[in-house]
Amino acid sequence: MTVQTERRILIALDALSITEAGLLSLVTMARWLNASLAGLYIEDSRLLAAAGLPFAREISSLSGEERLLGRDAMIRSSKMASSRAQRLLEQLSSQQQVTCTFHIESGMLAPCALSHEGYDIFFPGRIRASARPHPRGLSSRTTHQPLILIYDASPQFHRALEVVRRLTVNGMVSDVTLLSETALPAEIADQLPVDGVRVHFQRVKSIHPGHLPCLRLPAGSLIMMSKMNFEKLSATELADLPDLLPYPLMLIA
Repeated sequence: MTVQTERRILIALDALSITEAGLLSLVTMARWLNASLAGLYIEDSRLLAAAGLPFAREISSLSGEERLLGRDAMIRSSKMASSRAQRLLEQLSSQQQVTCTFHIESGMLAPCALSHEGYDIFFPGRIRASARPHPRGLSSRTTHQPLILIYDASPQFHRALEVVRRLTVNGMVSDVTLLSETALPAEIADQLPVDGVRVHFQRVKSIHPGHLPCLRLPAGSLIMMSKMNFEKLSATELADLPDLLPYPLMLIA
């Protein structure tokens, strides 16, 4: 029987962000946080609107072949991707005894995800063509990952700090870096030491969400920041950010 949960995490998915490794990491995180998961698959409304136009073309990443971008084919491809995402999420959640739901919306990834109130939001990051396939047997284990925590003096930051502490205590995180535009208050630094976890501090010029793609971070990093920071983004910046973000991102409500 699955235990009662308090924290709710919404995972924002589309065809370019579905990997077993990413879902496994999130499901494991949810288990340690005693959280439920809500899978949200977004059918890209802009792409569907463009598909079927006489001039619309797609180019194969393997052969370089150009072909018509048909609306029916695009819809079938999206349905296959959403079915795969749902199957993976439900399978991994069942293995870890995490409560999960799944539903589909049409729109743009970030605006749709952020329209849901009362959730922490997880963006898995984009699948890169150069990424190597993960080894078989991945579903039976997880790896430690560096975590980047962005300091902004908001109430949400203190919730994020508690999430980080719980993940480090349970062994999911091996390395924590705090990014801040200002000097870090002593009481914040004092809350993080955990045996076996390296903690670093880095001063940056800006923690504006639009600058996240410019950060040079270790491979496999997870960025965690306050959800309220995304209110600073324009509608265009918000719509475009998932395509630019090379790292998984978790927004704390």
